[in-house]
Amino acid sequence: MRRGTRWLLRTFALVPIAALAGCASAPLADAVIPNGGHDPTELAKCSVAASQDQPLVTEWPAPYKARLEALLAQGAVAVEYTGCELKIVDRCKLPGSYAWHRTTLSTDATQIRDEDDLYAKLPLGALSLAGELKTRGSLEVETTVVGQLQLVGKAADDATSGAECGRATHLVTALSVGAFRLVAGGEVSAGAKVEAGAAGAGLGTNQAKSTLRAAGDAEACRATRDDAPNADCRSPIQIFLSPIRRSVPLNILSPLPSESP
Repeated sequence: MRRGTRWLLRTFALVPIAALAGCASAPLADAVIPNGGHDPTELAKCSVAASQDQPLVTEWPAPYKARLEALLAQGAVAVEYTGCELKIVDRCKLPGSYAWHRTTLSTDATQIRDEDDLYAKLPLGALSLAGELKTRGSLEVETTVVGQLQLVGKAADDATSGAECGRATHLVTALSVGAFRLVAGGEVSAGAKVEAGAAGAGLGTNQAKSTLRAAGDAEACRATRDDAPNADCRSPIQIFLSPIRRSVPLNILSPLPSESP
């Protein structure tokens, strides 16, 4: 083989090695993660809300509230909770009862400034109130609580293993009742006394407040008795849930049969 031919072969043989060395020394580009790994969709926000086991139910539809009150008198109530939806599993009949416990009258105001607040503080009403929040700028839930209906003798978890309870994810362990008012609108500036719809409401204010929904009478709550909630102060305010932990079937825990040699 001629000297020139051998030189060309040695040169081409070294090219892949040099190329690999160059690739190894070049820095790798960082992987681009959309939105920094944050999922802004409503589904993601609902999943975060699903971790809350004490959601406000002030924005639950009136028929749902009435159904819940009726079922509380019949036994333990099971629900399907997915973060932004809370559905009663009507056919799931469980043992247990709810006893009334009067508490010290307390008031609270939950302020909602943006969608993150809405999904975190009022998940059950987030989907229906998102448009109202965008239009009015802020929401506020004013609540008055006078007592709780508490589950006596927690229903056995195994009782939820039947087909009727297959959808159930949580048990209702307690329900706070009282009165509430949902207010929409911006904050009124200091020193200004403006009612919604009043003449000159835009002067010296961000936006007048107005009541969107209300249930119960906060004044009537003061007349609550020890033996039962007042008829005008028993609207469902906040529900307390306990995850259902079903027993693992025995056949899952059984060891697999050994194979024959």
